[in-house]
Amino acid sequence: MVQNKPNKHHYIPKFYLKRWSGFDGRLCEFSRPYDHVKPRRTAPDGTGYVRGLYTLRGFEPDLAQQIEERFFGTTDCEASDVLGILETKGPDGASEGPLRSAWSRFLLSLLLRTPENIEGLRAQWEHTFAKTDTETEAEYANVRQPGRPATFAEYLRSMPVEQIDRYLFGVFIPLVDNVRVGTILNKMVWSVFTAAKTRFEFLTSDRPIVRTPLNIPDGYLALPIGPRKLFLATNSLDVIRRFQNANQDRLVADMNARVVGGAIKYVYGSSDTQRQFVSNRMGTEIKSFAIIDPRFPSPEHVQPTIRI
Repeated sequence: MVQNKPNKHHYIPKFYLKRWSGFDGRLCEFSRPYDHVKPRRTAPDGTGYVRGLYTLRGFEPDLAQQIEERFFGTTDCEASDVLGILETKGPDGASEGPLRSAWSRFLLSLLLRTPENIEGLRAQWEHTFAKTDTETEAEYANVRQPGRPATFAEYLRSMPVEQIDRYLFGVFIPLVDNVRVGTILNKMVWSVFTAAKTRFEFLTSDRPIVRTPLNIPDGYLALPIGPRKLFLATNSLDVIRRFQNANQDRLVADMNARVVGGAIKYVYGSSDTQRQFVSNRMGTEIKSFAIIDPRFPSPEHVQPTIRI
């Protein structure tokens, strides 16, 4: 049996946060545990995680962490390779389909894998999973065997927790590995901006992505990928030109305001230089995680096929 499985599930991956680390291997984490913002020097491994966040309940220890180890482990490993290419060669170096898909999947993961989204999914799942309709109940009644629960709703509620979690993450993973949204991202024009001489650096957070709806003509998605670099995906070359022609100090300030404003628990920088900026803006613009459709996929639309 595999023992001592790691259960620190990083929703802000270590490879990403490392870009803000100094020579000591640490970055500055800002949090607001009380009524004021508190800076803390920490390694990327020491922040942006929740123990057991994606644990499959009811599974044996060697299988309970497979969402973190297999799915997000692969997602982050591939994205780490692409980020290295974006830093050294720019978007042209990541023009191949598999590389673009790996990065798009990572962007979607940052939007969806946060603790509050997982908690919300679990809560909604428990509320709606056992809801059925007349047609489903009639079908169940036709195949129900003696000794089975009287209704399909009761049958669903009687499922062991490991089966419920299997279905739950069976819905969640396709949201992250979303073909429709991923295709939109893959087809966008990608750019990397370098702010080499600005007064302040880019900050990041536990909600680091800045975006508009992606399915509009001037839609875009932006992500700080280091203290001096910003990734941009857009449908319009005009948007790229606007970014290029903008006052660079103003661009950094605007991006930081939105990244910090959307933070739930953490903001990150390479130092505590922008502590007052973070204190003034942290959590002031928290929004829904929806990208195109604001409605969260409802479990009743993906109920398991009746198999008695």
